[in-house]
Amino acid sequence: MDDIQLIQFLANALKSATQQRDWVQVRNVDKQIASLLSSLSGQPLSEQKRQSLMMLKDTHHRVNEICRQQSAELEHKMALHRNNHEGAMAYAIFSGDEDSE
Repeated sequence: MDDIQLIQFLANALKSATQQRDWVQVRNVDKQIASLLSSLSGQPLSEQKRQSLMMLKDTHHRVNEICRQQSAELEHKMALHRNNHEGAMAYAIFSGDEDSE
């Protein structure tokens, strides 16, 4: 597989993993992208390779934004869970005090 095919493959793999919400796979593909970019560092780039890399960059940017949104949603859900849990604990303590009277 040449570099251009690999770039396209990684962009598609990144899109697919994101659509499936497979965050472990997103991380794995991201590591492969980092490795590819390291190997290309300092090499002259053809126009076709440059365009493929721009497409990969755009895909990576969109996926990164989706990951940020998912992280914010998860953080919000966890905060709600903590607040609900704290409220339930306070209620349980309060209810326990009434039983002893």
